[in-house]
Amino acid sequence: MKKLLLLLALALGITGAQAQIPAEVTDVMNRCRTAMVNPSGLEYEMDMKAGMGPVGIKMHFVIANKGNLSRTRMSMKVLGLDVVTENGFDGTDTWEIELASKETERDTITFTRGDHRKKSDGDLSLNLDKEYRKAKMKLKDGYYEITFSEPKDPKSEVKSMTVKISSKNYTMREFKSSAKGARVTATITKIRVGLKDSHFKPDLTKYPNAVVIRK
Repeated sequence: MKKLLLLLALALGITGAQAQIPAEVTDVMNRCRTAMVNPSGLEYEMDMKAGMGPVGIKMHFVIANKGNLSRTRMSMKVLGLDVVTENGFDGTDTWEIELASKETERDTITFTRGDHRKKSDGDLSLNLDKEYRKAKMKLKDGYYEITFSEPKDPKSEVKSMTVKISSKNYTMREFKSSAKGARVTATITKIRVGLKDSHFKPDLTKYPNAVVIRK
C-alpha cells in the first residue's frame, strides 16, 4: 500500500510539473512557430540593446531563413568604429565575410564546404514553452505578453524571459531577458516573407578586391 501511495504521489508530482505551461500559452507559441518559420523564406530586422549597469551596446541584426538555408548580418559601433559581420549557409557551403578594419587590408570571404553554422545572438527562441517550466500570459495593446520562468536546464543563466507576440498574425515582435545583471532587449522592426535561394549566397560583386578562401 505504501509503495502504491508513493508511486501515485510521484505520478502526481510529475504531472503537475509538466502541466505548469498553460494550454493557451502552448497554442500561441505553436502559432508563432508557424508564423516565424515560413517555407517560402522569412527575413527579419531586429534592434538589440544589451547592457550591464551603466554600460551598454546596441546591435542591428538582419536574419534570414528558408528551410536549411540561412543568412545573418550584424552591425554595431565599438569605440566609434563600425563593426559588421555577415555569414550564412547556402545549402553547400558555410560562408563568412570579414570586412577589413584598415585601408591597407583587404576584405576576406571564406567558404567552408558543409554546414558549420553556430548559434547567433540574434536567433529567436521559438521553443520557450519547452525550455521553461512556468509561464504567465496577458493580452495588452494587441500583443500577447508571455513571461517564462524556471528553466528546465539547471545550467541556464537566463532565469526568465518575456516575449511579445502579435495577436493578429502571431509573429514575434520583442523579447527581454536578464542574466547575472546583464539585460537584453530586442525589438523586431521589419519582417519580409518570400526569399529566393540566391538570397543566401554572398554577392561577390560587392567585394571586388576581397580575398576569397575556399576550404
